[in-house]
Amino acid sequence: MKKSRILIASLGLILAVTTAGAQNRDAKGVRQTVVLGAPVHNDTTKHSNRSLKSYVIAPKGEWQFGATIAYMDVSANDSEFLLLLNDTKSGASVLRLAPNVSYTYMDNQSIGLRFQYTSANAVVDAATLDLLGNFSTGIGDVHARTHSYGGHVYNRSYLGLDNRGRIGLFMDASLGYTRSKTISYMGDPSDTYVVNDKISLNFCPGVIYFPMNNVSVYVALSLADLSYNHSVGYNAGEVSGTRNFFRAQTKLNLLALNFGLSIHL
Repeated sequence: MKKSRILIASLGLILAVTTAGAQNRDAKGVRQTVVLGAPVHNDTTKHSNRSLKSYVIAPKGEWQFGATIAYMDVSANDSEFLLLLNDTKSGASVLRLAPNVSYTYMDNQSIGLRFQYTSANAVVDAATLDLLGNFSTGIGDVHARTHSYGGHVYNRSYLGLDNRGRIGLFMDASLGYTRSKTISYMGDPSDTYVVNDKISLNFCPGVIYFPMNNVSVYVALSLADLSYNHSVGYNAGEVSGTRNFFRAQTKLNLLALNFGLSIHL
């Protein structure tokens, strides 16, 4: 009985291999080479219901002039991290402004320049830091300010979602330089600050919509970047230390959300 089962299993394996080999032969019976990774053409109608169509939303030869702006103002009641501070009067604000110009060198592909200015301020007037009742300490009169400016060259790839060219997705890949100055102190202002020069490669996806034929609005999120940083610390006008480092990071937060408007000519 055991031998008969082995014989039946062997015959089934031979039949399966023979059938698979027959499917890879052409009409003359010549065996065809199987290429791994080649496209699978199962759709005999030449049109797949699963395919993602792309429509022209940014035609070749178009100029775009616009700006991106982001502003956020948060307090201790708005942040999960600042909730660790009891009896506090604290807050932070961020302003980001970035004018840009771009040219569409082919359908749904554009190249452009972006200049960006960012200002951020944080203040903790008085607070008690409480870590789950195990440790507590009082802090107060803490200030931090950051100002930065820079320029980026970017390529934007569009994916039109409707046949009227009204709504679509895009991905920005940009290479740029940013210079920032950060001042932090407790009590009276001091001459201690850090200057950072950064060269970065950034990736920023977004959604674009045309409420008018020549005007678009969009929302973009700075998602990931790879950067080289050169930081120099100053104290009373003298260099107190330097640091060079690479950084690769992904970020998904509201501080990286930008709203923009463009005019298309």
